[in-house]
Amino acid sequence: MAWRFKASKYKNATPIVPKPETCIRDIFVGSYQTYGNNIAASAAFIAFNWEHAGSSLAVLPIDDCGRKSKTMPLLHAHSDTVTYLDFSPFHDGLLATGSQDCLVKVWHIPEKGLEQSISTPECTFSTKQRRVETVGFHPTADCLLFATAIGCVSLWDLTCQQEAFSNNEHPEVIQSLSWKQDGRLCVTSCKDKMLRVMDPRAGTPITLAAESHQSIKDSRVVWLGDQNRILSTGFDAARLRQVIIRDLRNFSTPEKTLELDCSTGILMPLFDPDTNMLFLSGKGDTTINYLEVTDKDPYLIEGIRHSGEQTKGACLVPKRALKVMEGEVNRIMQLTSNSVIPIMYQVPRKTYRDFHNDLYPETNGFKSELSATQWLGGTNTPVPKISLDPAKRELGDAPIIVLRGPLNEVVNNIANKMRSAQSTNNISTAAKIEREKGIVKTTFVPIKEKIKHMEQQSHTEKCELEQRFKEISAAHKEKDEDGNHPLPSTEKNGNDNHHQQRETSSSSLDSETEARTGETTPPKPLPRTSRNNSVSDQMSATVGGTYEDVTTSAVTPTNVVAVPRPVARPRTTSGYKPRLGPKPFSSSGATGDFSFDKVFSVPAVPGGEPGNDKEGTSPVPLHPMIGDVISAETNGNTVTIDTDPEPKDCSPNDCGKASGEPMDQSDIDTRQIPHAELRKIFERQTSSESVDQFDSSSDDAKNQFERMSAQRTSLAERRRMFESRSQSVQDEKASSPTPLRRLDSLKVRGEQKTCTDDTDLMPCPSSTDFLRNRSDLSNENMPDIVKRSNSTAGVSSAVAGTNNNIASKRTSTVFGRVSKFRHLKGTPGHKSTHIENIRNLSRQIPGECDGFQANAERVAVPIAGAGGKIAVLELNDPGRLPDGVIPTLVNIQNIMDFQWDPFDPHRLAVACDDGSVKLWRIPAGGLTEPTNEPEALLVAHTDKIYIMRFHPLAQNVLLTASTDMVMKLWDLVGMTEKYSLHGHTDQIFCFSWSPCGRYGATVSKDGRIRVYEPRKSAQPTKEGTGPVGTRGARIVWALEGEYLVVTGFDKVSERQIYVYKLTDLNAPMGMVGLDVSPAILMPFYDEDSSTLFATGKGDSTIYCFEITDEAPFICPLSHHRCTTLTQGLSFLGKNHCDVATVEFARALRLTNGTVEPLSFKVPRIKSELFQDDLFPPTKLLWQPTLIGDEWFAGRDVTPTRISLKPDGMDTLSSIQPTITTTPSKKNEAILMPQGIQKPFSKAPEHVQEQIKNAVSARMSVNKKLEQDSMEGVDEKEWEE
Repeated sequence: MAWRFKASKYKNATPIVPKPETCIRDIFVGSYQTYGNNIAASAAFIAFNWEHAGSSLAVLPIDDCGRKSKTMPLLHAHSDTVTYLDFSPFHDGLLATGSQDCLVKVWHIPEKGLEQSISTPECTFSTKQRRVETVGFHPTADCLLFATAIGCVSLWDLTCQQEAFSNNEHPEVIQSLSWKQDGRLCVTSCKDKMLRVMDPRAGTPITLAAESHQSIKDSRVVWLGDQNRILSTGFDAARLRQVIIRDLRNFSTPEKTLELDCSTGILMPLFDPDTNMLFLSGKGDTTINYLEVTDKDPYLIEGIRHSGEQTKGACLVPKRALKVMEGEVNRIMQLTSNSVIPIMYQVPRKTYRDFHNDLYPETNGFKSELSATQWLGGTNTPVPKISLDPAKRELGDAPIIVLRGPLNEVVNNIANKMRSAQSTNNISTAAKIEREKGIVKTTFVPIKEKIKHMEQQSHTEKCELEQRFKEISAAHKEKDEDGNHPLPSTEKNGNDNHHQQRETSSSSLDSETEARTGETTPPKPLPRTSRNNSVSDQMSATVGGTYEDVTTSAVTPTNVVAVPRPVARPRTTSGYKPRLGPKPFSSSGATGDFSFDKVFSVPAVPGGEPGNDKEGTSPVPLHPMIGDVISAETNGNTVTIDTDPEPKDCSPNDCGKASGEPMDQSDIDTRQIPHAELRKIFERQTSSESVDQFDSSSDDAKNQFERMSAQRTSLAERRRMFESRSQSVQDEKASSPTPLRRLDSLKVRGEQKTCTDDTDLMPCPSSTDFLRNRSDLSNENMPDIVKRSNSTAGVSSAVAGTNNNIASKRTSTVFGRVSKFRHLKGTPGHKSTHIENIRNLSRQIPGECDGFQANAERVAVPIAGAGGKIAVLELNDPGRLPDGVIPTLVNIQNIMDFQWDPFDPHRLAVACDDGSVKLWRIPAGGLTEPTNEPEALLVAHTDKIYIMRFHPLAQNVLLTASTDMVMKLWDLVGMTEKYSLHGHTDQIFCFSWSPCGRYGATVSKDGRIRVYEPRKSAQPTKEGTGPVGTRGARIVWALEGEYLVVTGFDKVSERQIYVYKLTDLNAPMGMVGLDVSPAILMPFYDEDSSTLFATGKGDSTIYCFEITDEAPFICPLSHHRCTTLTQGLSFLGKNHCDVATVEFARALRLTNGTVEPLSFKVPRIKSELFQDDLFPPTKLLWQPTLIGDEWFAGRDVTPTRISLKPDGMDTLSSIQPTITTTPSKKNEAILMPQGIQKPFSKAPEHVQEQIKNAVSARMSVNKKLEQDSMEGVDEKEWEE
């Protein structure tokens, strides 16, 4: 037992948590129900699932870091979730993926990574309508792929792209597969709780079988290297996580069983056969366990545990990519919900200057001597071992990266290798036969003749190369002699073949003459944007890629020759760090769509604005710049600048000119001028283009007056424009009692309309249209409707004349729209207002029921136990409830749903599972004893009632929905059925009345949204696609009945919120994903503030969003986090809000044992004033608008609106300064509110003239210069 005292050299391996800046951050990873690890790594790349669907993959360099954008290139792999992915051990750029779409695909990752999105695989295999569970490469045979689908194991030979093996002997789904390191056998874990050892080349593939973990939940298996032992992870019968080690020699009996904790996430085993280090990372866990596997008791020795972020997936990095000179023995790539964290396991040593050979045994190399055909034929060849000692590696301690090109090149190389090996075998066989005959023949190899032949061949190639170069030079010379005139069309057509030959020659010369010309040819000047520390809109950066010269591929006219030239390099030793700032506001072509890609954009290149192609082009008159691709090597990035590949209506010699540019600047042969001179010309042209020609009287000057034109848009100009939009709005006549607003927070409603005139004219809006606000409606003379829209064209002149003091819409320069409710604060009521000691809450309420209802006087809470009890608690009697029996309503049957009458706080309707609805009358003082005698009984259905809803406007109108998928409308006065609604094919999840009371909307288990108009049709009038999840859903109306808000689940059980436009229910306008939880989100919508509150049973967070009719449609606000779990939530009417304290919503929250009031307020400085911008006239919904008979007769009445302003309070708008404009008749169309600037757009000359005159009228124009009053010197005096 002396070995027990021998310490392992890996026992102190310590996980090193990297700094946040060295991690990959701001990624989008969902929750996937797969048997895979969701991430894979080679020595060059890492790949992981992207976004909540998981059908695309993000592929990044192995050492990448930093924040990632939504717009980065992706691998659009499949049409459904990618279930498994794996890199080839012999090709770091070959990736295999399997998906729920029943396809297996093989991808080639370019050497520089994904510079653009890829959707075309190298090859595709089908699993015959069966979902792919696992996929990977054989450990020893090159180009041999395996996959499992349901109970089938398949092998594919990539060299011939055919299936080589298939076995369907597994009765259930195969959850995991692992190969022995020598590639002879594999082991599978199946959902039937069995482990099976397979030999695909044997007559009976399954050679061993044994019972495994006793739970049908997920399980994993891994072969322990070359040993005859197998390790599996899973769950036992008590749902405890379990690790089992088995020996093939006694396969039915576990060698070691380790019981761990009780958790739902499967343990992903990551095993390193070189060091016997085992890492167990559970999905959803925040810890990663490290154990060392031994061949003697105790078999598993626990090491240092890592604690960090919650794990979505994990994988090991190949040993070839480890930092061996830092003591790194393993590296785990941990995938979280928003980052990829590289966790280094380091063995502590005194120094790392020397290579520690004892820590790094020889590992499997990257070259396989075995092809798929050979392995299938029965050959077994181990992978040659390599040493990780940097002294024995060609590149030292740099990672060993193997990139062998696309799959067809790999297949061709394998075929050539096999042919070469076959010919060698034939020669060796012949030699062996001759030796056996006793004949010894001398073989003579004519070395001198071969050398002579090689020299002649090299000379011939050199002559051909020189001849091609002369032809190209002659073509250049002819073009120079012809001048700057385009060739006739006949000559162009006649030179098509010659042009094609020149392109081929130039492309071939790139690789052959690069070494000779790269040192002598001076580099081209960098674009202006590089020296100004900014980048253009067309610039794309490949982060972390390799830096090699990119072959230029010019898309040029037929008479332009692409001359090979060196690639431009930055002239600074420091790293090129582009300054990414907010993009200046564009002209009137902008729409109301919100996009972060538009906000976080890069300032445009001077003269490169879209739409200005005819008036200004690139200021550099270089012919080779057309279509060139310039690669600039930096300290960590490769920046690629793509110039315009398709010049319009210009000859090759005119492409560099502006329309008004003099000939002495544009007709310059740039190939004869040093690059320093070209740089000076470029700078002079750029500076001359930015000269302000405001007062010029020429036609050219009028065209150049536009601020967004090519002649005016310089970097300094853009900066001034941005700074001018960041100042505050101030009024000289009166001071505002509210905080100053930023100038860029004022948006023109008219700007949301895209101008479609031929002249591209943007009319200047009136002051009322400019200041119209979507949310500030308190002062508008709109009697019956409150519209939340900033996309309409404007308001009538009558309304505009009486509303000059409407507050302005807040926006942010960077983040777009800003809500006034973004800082809402939820405050629970004082403990003296709580109702406590509520015992035995019922947990058996169906998911379609909210489980808690309240009005202004009392609350209804379901109580557990037989008889369907509901406790009614009075809000005016808070405190601790006495121990003992609580007075309840005994319904006898199980409760399915219940709701208070919105117009009678004493009447409660309860739906039971026997299809009846019981109407209870609560006495004025509350219940004093249990009762089982309802006021009325309505036998509505023969089956269970799932949903029950009172009409929001009409009294005594009730809707019920049953499991028979029929909805009925009832008149509670006569207890009679009025209408019956049909059209559902599955269970109805939710029903919601529209604000006008004419329509109703449902969402059901079949994933459909239906809109009914009950008084006109029994069938739905509109229908669309809803959430795909079948756990449950809710639906509410929003924005005056023009939109529907739906909460539900996606196919991976992620809770999501959707916004649908009533006119188009086929696709949501906006969607927000929250988290993965079984609780259904219950939405509560406040009409006046357009705020959506959403929470679920058992949640501790109340999510708050603002619903808008413009992108992104769902704007997050400040969420409220509770100290206890929420079991129910119910909101009160607006008449119960304390508007004096800026309370815009009041709710009652049910916890495990209490009912507590919850207040939502908006912080304001002038809280003593009535905030009429937050409290518009509200609908009178606590009184009936009409009676049931009137509604059934077809009458519709719009509810009246009342003001919530308390008596004696002044309104905020009454003391705010009034922004008015009195435009003159001459300048009525162009005057703007004071302090407001609007970017000019392309407009006719008379409009520009009006603008110029308007500005000149406000400013004194002095054309006299200071030097005009100075006395000059005679020219003759300078000659001396």
